Amino acid sequence: MYNNNQNANYYFENSIKTASPAKLVELLYQNSIERINKAIKSIENKNLSEANKQIIRVEDIVTELNVSLNLEKGGEVAKNLRALYNYMYQRLLESNTKKDIEILKEVRSLLQELLDTWKELLKKEVKTSRELNVKSVDPKFDLQY
Repeated sequence: MYNNNQNANYYFENSIKTASPAKLVELLYQNSIERINKAIKSIENKNLSEANKQIIRVEDIVTELNVSLNLEKGGEVAKNLRALYNYMYQRLLESNTKKDIEILKEVRSLLQELLDTWKELLKKEVKTSRELNVKSVDPKFDLQY
């Protein structure tokens, strides 16, 4: 019998395995924000080891987001995101060295803006796909959300 934590882990792993690339980006942003919140609380509670662990994980996520950018297809947007991810990574390194909560709040704010923007873009894309589906005699975009 699974306990609640095992069920939650199973559900989370399953949601990642079945997520679209766009949904994975959203999950990475959300997870980064959650981990920064944990790092801040850990610093406040003088648990520097846990703060280090959480910040390193956010660094890993930002690195993954960065290397997954397609600069050819993404054009100027991808280049700007690359610069932003590089900046956030440097700030995370600095925050981890200094255990600086203000830097973590800055990075969290940037990630929250990216998450909010990403969600808006996904809503617009879903709306456009639904409109194409409705207008088509032979729907090719049978999207259900």
